[in-house]
Amino acid sequence: MLSWLSFSKGKKGLVGIEVRPDGMAIAVSEPAGGQSQIRVIDYLDARAAQRAAALKAFVSERKLEKMACNLVLPPEMYALHQIERPSVEESELREAVRWKVKDLLDYAIDDAIVDVFEYPSDALRGRAAQINVVTARKSLLKELIRVINDSGLVLSSIDITELALRNLAQPFEEDGKSLGLMMMRENTGLMLLIKNGSVYLSRRLDADMEALADPERKSWVGQQLALEVQRSFDYFESQMGQAPPRRLMAGSVVNEAELLSQLDEALGLTVQTLQEDKVGLPDDQLASAIHWVACGAAMRKAVGGRKSV
Repeated sequence: MLSWLSFSKGKKGLVGIEVRPDGMAIAVSEPAGGQSQIRVIDYLDARAAQRAAALKAFVSERKLEKMACNLVLPPEMYALHQIERPSVEESELREAVRWKVKDLLDYAIDDAIVDVFEYPSDALRGRAAQINVVTARKSLLKELIRVINDSGLVLSSIDITELALRNLAQPFEEDGKSLGLMMMRENTGLMLLIKNGSVYLSRRLDADMEALADPERKSWVGQQLALEVQRSFDYFESQMGQAPPRRLMAGSVVNEAELLSQLDEALGLTVQTLQEDKVGLPDDQLASAIHWVACGAAMRKAVGGRKSV
């Protein structure tokens, strides 16, 4: 993303950072056997005014200076659109995509960063070719970029939540088979359907996850989330022509055990949470869903099909 920014390469390893309203989730990976392995996870409690100082102290304490950083934008800072792919030469794609999305924005196109990633061709079912487009405001990103640069890290890339979670899911994928992934926070969440390293479907969810601790309300919340899963699977099968997943990775920052129990009871498929050994976490570090996006960011590698525009 960010074609106007010149990214640099840092020293060995990658720091993944997800910015949240109340803090920053951080994961640090190192290459091992041709793959990225997560070695450190943490969460810094720091609101906007404290972010710079908190991150700089963390980088110094962990001796991460000059290490590359993949920053994941918070969902409120970007929008994800699916549009018909412009019928133009590759050299003209940038201008064509910007022109097509400008009427979807509530700010000037000159302040927009536009990035694309491919829509799976086997999901079209005779429809015109599609493309996924990410838009973000350049002016709003400058403060986050300053925080990263001032910390001593080397900003190497900027990602979105959907693609960070795609990275996280890759060690759990089976060739040619789809995988469902649900990540829930206190009131919102994200549902992804992934196959062969590509995001086929992305849906944002709303749910009161605190209600899962209430015996009188947990069944209703569980049923609603199970219904959203089933709707996603039905669309995946009927509109995209894909076999629905038989496995669902699910996690929540609150009441995760209840979430897994409710989904397992309502859905006829395997429901599981993150297996730490598959991402290389040490035995003494347990990744909760609060770290999933940062872990996925730290597992980023060069992925084809993305163009900054």
